Formats: sequence, structure tokens, C-alpha cells
Amino acid sequence: FKMMAIVFVLLASRVACLPQEQQGPLGGLLSAALLPLRVAGSFLKATDDTAPLVMDSIQEIRDISPLILGFGRAFLETQQEKTEEVMDTFMDSFLCEFRCKKKENPTQREKCNKKFCKNETTEDINNEINERKSSSL
Repeated sequence: FKMMAIVFVLLASRVACLPQEQQGPLGGLLSAALLPLRVAGSFLKATDDTAPLVMDSIQEIRDISPLILGFGRAFLETQQEKTEEVMDTFMDSFLCEFRCKKKENPTQREKCNKKFCKNETTEDINNEINERKSSSL
């Protein structure tokens, strides 16, 4: 809307700056009445000139959208797998701590650890994380 107002002001100032021919008393009124028609004609011409460019841009977006959607889908699947792994690790750690930490009997604690606790050390887990980071780059 602001752009249309600027175009209208520019056109009006352009018409006002042109030397006026000596016309009858209705000549200025006729020029003022024809101004909206000239603006509309110029607008239609500009629209016709830019329509092919807009259509080309839309077609480019249509052409590349399957590729973008494919990358997005792959990214989301990877994130989902990582989220599942985080949740599994969290639950394993929680269950191990919750069920086995308070066991007084060493035999029961050992059985509980075998059942609910992973035997991986923190170093092993860090090595796995670093391997995944390097393979994703």
C-alpha cells in the first residue's frame, strides 16, 4: 500500500512538472481524470513484465522443494534416533541407580547390577559419542 502511494505521488509530480499545453477550462480536469487510468496502465505493464520472473522463482522452489524436504526428513529421523538413545541411556541409568543402589546384600546388588546396569564405563560412552560426532562430519 505504501509503495502504491509512493508511485502515485511520483506520477502526480511527474505530470505536474510537465509543461502544460494551453487547453480550455476543462483541460486540467481531463488530465486529472486520466491520471488513474495511466497509473493503472503502468501498473498492468509492470505486472506483465515481472510475472514471468515470479513464475520462474515459483518453479525453482517447486523443483528444489523435494530435495529440501528429503534433507529435512533425514535430519528429523537422525534427531529422533539420538533422542531415543538419550532416553534409553537415561532410563537405564535411572533404573540401575533406583533399584540397585540401596541393596544391602552384595549378592543381590550384583544380580541387580547385571539385570539393570550397563557395564560400560564413562570412557566407553565418551568414545562412542566422539565416534558418532566424527562420522557425522
